[in-house]
Amino acid sequence: MGVLDHPQILDIDSMGLVEQTGRAVEVFDEAIERARAVEIPFPADAIANVAICGMGGSAIAGDLIIGAFRDRLRRPVQVIRDYYLPGWVGEDTLVIGSSYSGGTEETLTCMMEALDRTCPAVAITTGGKLASFYGDRGVPIVSPPPAPMPRAALVQMLASMLVVLERFEVLPPLDAELAEARETLATAVHDYGPASQEEDNPAKQVASLLLERAPLVWGAELTAPIAYRWKCQLNENAKIPTSWATLPEHNHNEIVGIEGMGAAGARTRVIMLLDPRNHRQVERRFAITDELVSPYVEGVTRIEAEGQGPLARMLDLVLLGDYASLYLACLRQVDPGPITMIDRLKERLANTGYGRSPDPSQE
Repeated sequence: MGVLDHPQILDIDSMGLVEQTGRAVEVFDEAIERARAVEIPFPADAIANVAICGMGGSAIAGDLIIGAFRDRLRRPVQVIRDYYLPGWVGEDTLVIGSSYSGGTEETLTCMMEALDRTCPAVAITTGGKLASFYGDRGVPIVSPPPAPMPRAALVQMLASMLVVLERFEVLPPLDAELAEARETLATAVHDYGPASQEEDNPAKQVASLLLERAPLVWGAELTAPIAYRWKCQLNENAKIPTSWATLPEHNHNEIVGIEGMGAAGARTRVIMLLDPRNHRQVERRFAITDELVSPYVEGVTRIEAEGQGPLARMLDLVLLGDYASLYLACLRQVDPGPITMIDRLKERLANTGYGRSPDPSQE
């Protein structure tokens, strides 16, 4: 029996994030039902492009959808992590305000600008100003099932956004893919959850590999945004610094920096997130990159997504990373729930006022 197989090791998880992850199928189903029930008055044929406004765990759903459906998107879609909307956003742009809490100031600012530009807008949120203020102004509100923290609400935020984009015909009909995704979530919870022993549990094995290590997480194509999700979960849950990169871009710059790892390389573990449908040249790049960087790091772990459709393969790796980050927190004996540094930052910002920096030309 491995260390992570002892139930008491999870006692440090004060917010029940491990338990919440195990509810993936339940919240997936409920989120789809809720999103399909919301009345949306905007016609699909009025939409030329999509801007998804969000930050952190509320934005990553957009990245994952773009990654999974990049070759089947029927409209251009971009995730906006900023206070400003790009100049191309206009009356034919669907603006999706994605904020689990409904209080994300960057998202709220973008939504105000969207209304000023008379964009059709939809909000995905559990409440806050995004629901109250913008709901009163005619913005349809899609409310996903609750979770202890925004980063633990990815499955329901993702399902909600998938349905919204399907309804606007930005995505093709999704019934078959949603059904397979649901099966994948059930399998992932079974295979990666606490009841699965470490000798048979890839998530527990990854957590053990990363203990006292500095992870470098690399992906490509479908797995590029998943690598970013892994980074964020390791940051917030396990409370460790983590770097991420995507191939082939990685091969044009970051690979050179690996030569300078020095003594730090002995405590660095590379995680390669692979997709069986990767472009053949990307497959070759992963293989050659593995050979080239291995002498400079402690080791390279290659993990391949499982599932038929891209949405299912994506969710398989997402849940693997989510569970691994939570198990690593438990191994490190740190509570994965609190995000003290972010709370401190928000407190400081709340005391410094709000608004744009003054324009020197207007002074």
